[in-house]
Amino acid sequence: MRSTVHRYPIVALTVSVILGLGLGVGLGQVRRTPQSASPADWVQIFDQTAPTVLLVEASESPPRLGTGFAISDDEVLTARHLVMGAEQVQLRDATGRIWSARVLGTDARTDLALLKVIDGNLTPASLGQSRSLRVGAEVAAIGNPFGLGHSLSTGVVAHLDRRLEQSADGPRVDFVQLSIPLNPGNSGGPVFDTQGQVVAVLAGTHTQGQGIAFGVPVEVLLADLPALRTGTHISRAFLGLRAHPSEGGLLVADVVASSPADRAGILPGDALSAVAGESVITRTDLTALLDHLPGGETISVRLLRDGAVVVVDVVLGDWAEQPVVIGGMTLRSHPGSGGIVVAVRPRSRAERAGIVIGDTVRRVNGLPVRAPAEVRNALTGSPSAQVELARDNVALIVSI
Repeated sequence: MRSTVHRYPIVALTVSVILGLGLGVGLGQVRRTPQSASPADWVQIFDQTAPTVLLVEASESPPRLGTGFAISDDEVLTARHLVMGAEQVQLRDATGRIWSARVLGTDARTDLALLKVIDGNLTPASLGQSRSLRVGAEVAAIGNPFGLGHSLSTGVVAHLDRRLEQSADGPRVDFVQLSIPLNPGNSGGPVFDTQGQVVAVLAGTHTQGQGIAFGVPVEVLLADLPALRTGTHISRAFLGLRAHPSEGGLLVADVVASSPADRAGILPGDALSAVAGESVITRTDLTALLDHLPGGETISVRLLRDGAVVVVDVVLGDWAEQPVVIGGMTLRSHPGSGGIVVAVRPRSRAERAGIVIGDTVRRVNGLPVRAPAEVRNALTGSPSAQVELARDNVALIVSI
């Protein structure tokens, strides 16, 4: 569905291969224990796949650096948060050749963006299947960590179909969880299997973990491509309420002030029974439904209030555009960041940390943030956090 969006990992690792020779002495001869499996030849795979990987630099001060990979001779797939709002996007391959590109289509639900390359002639990557992966399978990533281009990192698949739901409004992709050392700059890059095929797109790392990363399955990319190629900017709907199961449906516990639900007159204590004509019984029903609706669309919500059926029309918001209040600061969406500070409450955590109006939030605990809701998710429940800000084009880090 169409919706316009208005905004918008440090070192190359050396792979040690332990052959594990078993030595035994019998009748004066040395025998080798048979190998159960051959290790991946990452040297060969790097030589094969590095030409398909592009380093991405989005114009800004300071510039945003990341990774992408070619899927055709003039198309590159990368992370949405790297390129949204950028006036210019520049790509560089392993030989140093440079291309200019423009953003063609984006998906806020998966943080994917498709770039159209001017005067392409790129080397496209081979796309595989994440469904063929197993926990423990070897994988590798080639990326641009901290600007150190075409660096190889290796690891294994840690979990499949990992659903991250830190809040009702967070990402709802079934990620491939990876045990692999990644850093800022790897976002948007490819994850390769031992055949040199792309099986996932790097989405980010765990804010409180070491070597825990997440990839968007390649099947999600393939499902998105038709829409992205038409220039569609896919958004995710924001309703603005929290609810829990009850006998009559979902019981509204609270409503976010000034949210679409609030403006439509939905109240705490209302029981939701249907949204956009679809029955909702669990929170999963509601989040799955909203994930497939765009911001800006008007839907009907049927609810039970004081024993009577009430139907209200709600103009859904865009999840990435919603204002957020966290730690005493109010954030509104801002291209290429987690939001711009538009208000700071006196004596709040934000004021004590030195945050002022006009600051933009870039990272929380080292993880890039691309919407105010992501800043809220990263800070909620955390006793302290390192927040990277941009103030008058100068980067600074504060503790909140």
